[in-house]
Amino acid sequence: MTKVQITLTSTIVQEEDQESFDKEMPGEITEEDGVIRISYLEDGEIPVKMLLKDNELIIKRGVDKQNYSFMRFVPGEKEKCRYLVQGRQMDLISVTNLLDFSTEIDGKRKLHVEYDLFSGLYLIGNYTVTLIFT
Repeated sequence: MTKVQITLTSTIVQEEDQESFDKEMPGEITEEDGVIRISYLEDGEIPVKMLLKDNELIIKRGVDKQNYSFMRFVPGEKEKCRYLVQGRQMDLISVTNLLDFSTEIDGKRKLHVEYDLFSGLYLIGNYTVTLIFT
């Protein structure tokens, strides 16, 4: 397990609205047999765990069984996602447009994901998330 500093940049586009935010936090990364695991606390309190393997990213974010999200990203595929907020469940579909994990020239590692999120046939929004590990 390697301790890292994570810089997260996220852009959300929903209809005519666009919002971007940047966050920094400590985290941990492990690599074993081609599987990369990333964990951190978002806003110092919400645990986030990521599993990256074979061109697939799985993200679980949440504090308990009544408040969490589970998302899966595979480029070009529709994947089932679930949000549970105060025990109320929303089943969604992600369509991943880009999933890239690379090492930059300066040795920093970068995870970049672009996806669309749907509720049934309704497009909720377009999302871009970049994490840089130093």
